[in-house]
Amino acid sequence: MNAAEIRTDLLNKIETMNIAQLKEFYGVLQNYFNSSADEEWNTLTTAQKAKIEKGIAQADAGITKPLHEVTGRLRYS
Repeated sequence: MNAAEIRTDLLNKIETMNIAQLKEFYGVLQNYFNSSADEEWNTLTTAQKAKIEKGIAQADAGITKPLHEVTGRLRYS
């Protein structure tokens, strides 16, 4: 999609949202424009950063798990 097509598609989706969806979408956009990845990264603890970096390294090495295994484990922990 080019930029014009993306804008048109977004506007069409926005036009069909109910008020609850519109408010949620607006909040997501506000959060996106009001924060940066660097700010969020800097608020994490050293342990949180280490876990994220470990996960990225595992994914880069091809060591992954299917989504259903991960979400199933999260539901019961």
